[in-house]
Amino acid sequence: MKKLITILLFLSIAMSLCFSQTKGNIISPQTLTELQDSIQKILIETNTPGAAIVMVSGNEVVLLKGLGKADVANNIDVNENTLFRLGSVSKLFVGLAVLKLQEEGRLNLKDKVKDIIPEIEIKNPWDDQHPIRIENLLEHTSGIGDWSLAELGCNDTTPKTLKESLEYYPKGRVAKFVPGTRIQYSNLAVSIAAYIVEKVSGMTYEDYVAKHFFKPMGMVNTTFRNSDQYKKTGAKGYSEGIEMPYLNILYRPSAALTSSPKELVNMLKLFINRGKVDSVRLISDSSLQRMERNESLQIEHSQVFKGDGLVNYASYYKNFVYRGHGGSVPGSNSDFCYLPKYNLGYAVMINANNQDVIYKISNLVKVYQTKDLPHQVVAPKNSIVKTTHNLAGYYIPIDYKFDVLKFFLKIKGMKKIWHNNDTLCVKSVLNNYTLKFHSNNNNEFVAEASNKLVLFNINDAVEGDVIYGGMGMIKKISPLYAYTLLTIFFAFFIVPITVIVFALLRLFIYWFGKKRDKVALWITLWPLVTIMFIITTVLVLIMTIQTTLDGFLLLGNISLPSLTIFVGTICFALASFFSVYYIYKNRHIKMSRVFYYHSFIAAVFNVIFTFYFFSNGLIGAMTWI
Repeated sequence: MKKLITILLFLSIAMSLCFSQTKGNIISPQTLTELQDSIQKILIETNTPGAAIVMVSGNEVVLLKGLGKADVANNIDVNENTLFRLGSVSKLFVGLAVLKLQEEGRLNLKDKVKDIIPEIEIKNPWDDQHPIRIENLLEHTSGIGDWSLAELGCNDTTPKTLKESLEYYPKGRVAKFVPGTRIQYSNLAVSIAAYIVEKVSGMTYEDYVAKHFFKPMGMVNTTFRNSDQYKKTGAKGYSEGIEMPYLNILYRPSAALTSSPKELVNMLKLFINRGKVDSVRLISDSSLQRMERNESLQIEHSQVFKGDGLVNYASYYKNFVYRGHGGSVPGSNSDFCYLPKYNLGYAVMINANNQDVIYKISNLVKVYQTKDLPHQVVAPKNSIVKTTHNLAGYYIPIDYKFDVLKFFLKIKGMKKIWHNNDTLCVKSVLNNYTLKFHSNNNNEFVAEASNKLVLFNINDAVEGDVIYGGMGMIKKISPLYAYTLLTIFFAFFIVPITVIVFALLRLFIYWFGKKRDKVALWITLWPLVTIMFIITTVLVLIMTIQTTLDGFLLLGNISLPSLTIFVGTICFALASFFSVYYIYKNRHIKMSRVFYYHSFIAAVFNVIFTFYFFSNGLIGAMTWI
């Protein structure tokens, strides 16, 4: 069960934003030695091969350190020159490049995308009233979804041009919601912005960034490609002890950045010194200020998302507001954050899949960096008033990273909401964790223990009446639908067990009984035959997908597991209908009614499963397109 749930969940891990504070008891290192010892302890406890950490204060390098192994097999240590894959930290340079061009008057964030790059067609049903602008691309409000399995599975060792990459998967260039009405993370959208940099500057994106940022900052080995230097000094990525091969990411500007701890020093200085590195100004402070705020989200309560800037996000530790971006690729994780008010910053990199390790290390750094700064107790802004909105009911999420997992995430993310006097209670249906919110004068609901997590009721142009905010977007469903979903969820695990038990009993009776009735046998076996198509599909996934990278490459291309999903789900659907027909046709046969009714009920549930899977696009799913 654990392995199955892991497979279902691994695809839903989005490329990380800048990480929030981890709950629980946090060690408080008071010296750099204690900090390094604490980080080393985390690496040992979590079997993380290696890590690197950079801490900067103004122009001073406070810490530049490698820990553990960059290459386990060859016993190579991490050092300040070890190159790490930084994932979505890459996006910061797309934002910087666009802002640089805006400073030069060559483009404007308010420009319509279609006017600059008409050759990259984006289908936007709301284009007349809500065109996609450059700022929408960089603030993830364009309506364009994140990449598909087919895009993640594109591992072409011959790098495509950026234009070729954007043309690879036309189905992705569609606005799924009205631009400016939601935030939905999109690697594709950011790379479209990078292509605008190419079009306006007349240079490849990589060349433009190298000329205006990498070279002036001395980042000579920083790259978006699998360079010779990376092959020599790059940290090998690992997942559960398995070494990850290099994934040639389709949208390089969004997630392919590779750099060393030493070279990230000046990148940190760029942000904390407000656009200057060693007295050389590369970008204006006003541009960085624009990078740190959101202007494209045009909905009521948009102030809730004020921390979501131009590919630049806020993360909170006590009363301190860090900014930056985190990143993840198979086998590597990173976190790049700076504290503008105090000219502090840090970068953390590990060569392992475990994002929790990054959370823990980042929080240790924040504890250390802020230990001598003024700590203010920020009281939650809960102005308790009675709400006129009755939000009680059941809700399901409506934004999914991968549609192929919608059938599972819809139930996993289901929530129950109820009012307890002036308190709004929100509980995940499949666990006992409850969040409590208080209503304020803005028709918002603020988390009881924090003023950071806010919910509000809004009318979405596509989904209608929804709840939006810190938990994403959720839509109310009827209690009947909620109970149906839960019944399907639990029956999906119970029915196969009972079907197997009854089939074994019937086979025993058939082989050792006095009368061998084949029709009675097949009445019992058809539900098993049906469910075996799903069981076989799951077993193939378990045996072939060991890591996240396996999932991307195998499901994003024609392979045994992707074909098994396609064929297995179709066969399951056909067998489910035939089994109901066969069992009903032979309803008058003389056999144990217990066996008959069990088979009929199991067959009906298989048909219900079929309809549910079909409604969520899983029957005959071709994950490679």
